[in-house]
Amino acid sequence: MQPMFKWLGIVTAMGIWGISMPLPGLAIPNDPTGGMDSGEVTTSPDILESLQPPVTPRATPERPPESPTSTPGATPERSQEPAATPTVQGETVEPRPAQQATSEVETLLSRGQFLLSSKQYEEALKTYDSALELNSNNADAWIGRGMVLEQLARYDDAIASIDRATEISPNYSLAWLSRGMVLKQAERFEDALTAFDRALDGNGQWGDNRAADAALNRGSVLWQLDRRDDALASFDRALELDPLFSLAWYNKATALLLLGELEAAVSAYDSAISSNGEWGLSTGPASAWYNRGLALEQLERYDDAIASYDQALRITPNHTKARQQLARLRQQAQ
Repeated sequence: MQPMFKWLGIVTAMGIWGISMPLPGLAIPNDPTGGMDSGEVTTSPDILESLQPPVTPRATPERPPESPTSTPGATPERSQEPAATPTVQGETVEPRPAQQATSEVETLLSRGQFLLSSKQYEEALKTYDSALELNSNNADAWIGRGMVLEQLARYDDAIASIDRATEISPNYSLAWLSRGMVLKQAERFEDALTAFDRALDGNGQWGDNRAADAALNRGSVLWQLDRRDDALASFDRALELDPLFSLAWYNKATALLLLGELEAAVSAYDSAISSNGEWGLSTGPASAWYNRGLALEQLERYDDAIASYDQALRITPNHTKARQQLARLRQQAQ
């Protein structure tokens, strides 16, 4: 099966409140699995940077396939000169129709991935449908179709499409990971948890993803289900699979911060910042520096907190929340 798609550890905010910190007039949501741009200019009272960015797949390839002028679903254009006919021991060998169909499906899958990554969703859907007309048993085409439908907020249709992939290949890790991502976006968290478990128990074929991505997403679902200890254990599992996974360290740190384990949170943010830089779509080092500052404030390490907010602003100068926290601390110090 052709590898495809990159799912990140992501889920949208639920707006659950409850945990507060002793910062004047401000409260922190106790759900770290939300989505907010680390540099978003906002007047929101949510002073805590969220744990994960909103759902968007990262597909491959990054550039369009050859013959960009071809229309979705059409047979790829051929050169004006006929291709040389292969020979074996001096005898002419005619190309087999099955080989031609496979090549056309692969071309359509490549084009579908590009259109999906370019947010040309309707064209991407037509392209995957064309691939399935040629081979209705291609699991990757069903997955790609499901990912497009998810982006169109057609969650039931997306799940039904990915279900066809799991019927074709019942142990395909990528299919179960994709199913879990759509279910999580649809806020069907129990079903998403089951899908992520199936992905981790599957055949280990992840496309452009990894088992660490499934463990990370599993942790965010467990957090949504208020299973805090299990969520932390799942983040730890992601880190066992990839000890330099920045977003997993960030998620763990943010969960620890919300649970009041401040020293451990600071240490985990340090690990996130020093790791390999694989972050979410809108969560990055600025978010880690900012949240680290919040933890340091609670530890009454105010100079260190100021330095942490400064680092966040060096990375993202329009980080309004960091600027507000920094101004308040400096005012208090006067």
